[in-house]
Amino acid sequence: MPDVAGTHMNFRDIVDYIKLEHTVFDLPFIFTGYVIAAGRYIYPLKIVLILIAAVSARASAMSINRIEGLRYDVINPRKKDWALVSGRISKREAILMTVFFVVVFEVSTYFLNRLVLILSPLVIFLFLTDPLLKRITPWRHIYMGSTIGVGVLAGYLAVIPSFPMDPSIYLIFIGSSFWIAGFDVIYVIPDIEYDKLNGLKTLMVRYGLKRGLQISVIFHAITLLSFWAVLFYVRTYWYLAAMIAISFLVVYQHVILDPSKPETVRRSFFNANSFIGFLYLISLILGILLPARL
Repeated sequence: MPDVAGTHMNFRDIVDYIKLEHTVFDLPFIFTGYVIAAGRYIYPLKIVLILIAAVSARASAMSINRIEGLRYDVINPRKKDWALVSGRISKREAILMTVFFVVVFEVSTYFLNRLVLILSPLVIFLFLTDPLLKRITPWRHIYMGSTIGVGVLAGYLAVIPSFPMDPSIYLIFIGSSFWIAGFDVIYVIPDIEYDKLNGLKTLMVRYGLKRGLQISVIFHAITLLSFWAVLFYVRTYWYLAAMIAISFLVVYQHVILDPSKPETVRRSFFNANSFIGFLYLISLILGILLPARL
């Protein structure tokens, strides 16, 4: 059981607790929204504020998820070394950190613009309700994906405080949301038995491994269709090249996956997906700075 004292917490524990490395999934799409809105213009202060808001939002979401899931995590051997489970971070410290991260997030939205500030409680609501849906519906993966996918819209609104008419923003939102949802289905494979034991609902628990993986493939097919549709609006060779690479990586993560080997689950979940957001963002930046129209 966790040590409530939490006296051995260090900076590495905090970084691991909030899974800072997972910002490789959401940061590129948040800045994708920024790039679409800003075009060739660079707003250094907004970039810094967006970065602070994005990291504090990620930290808030992960901390809320950890706190709400603690009673399940403590009986899962795979999670025994997690900081909150092992007691290196106490529950009280976790709650205090969550409050701190939320405050930082809200302050950063205040300095971005009024609309972003007004919408910021909705983001916190998504973070609070996402872990609860594990007990309600196996389709929670889509909801979780959308809490991250909405970042592209947030990045846009941080620059232009009005909802865009450009359909590409919404296609990117759909694509990134189903991308996250698809690999989240893969991510839960090692926890299938423990999720069953605790009554937690996932697509793997509800439909089994084979059908769960088929649904993951469908999610990623939606991702690719959405991203490829953006080519009608972003008609550059840079985007085309990026989409060829992204399509390969999306397919690759399913090809290398062997559910019986945990190491392939991590390679599929993290390694293959780490590059997708950056490829997407870089292709849009290059399309603006060095336009090579189709």
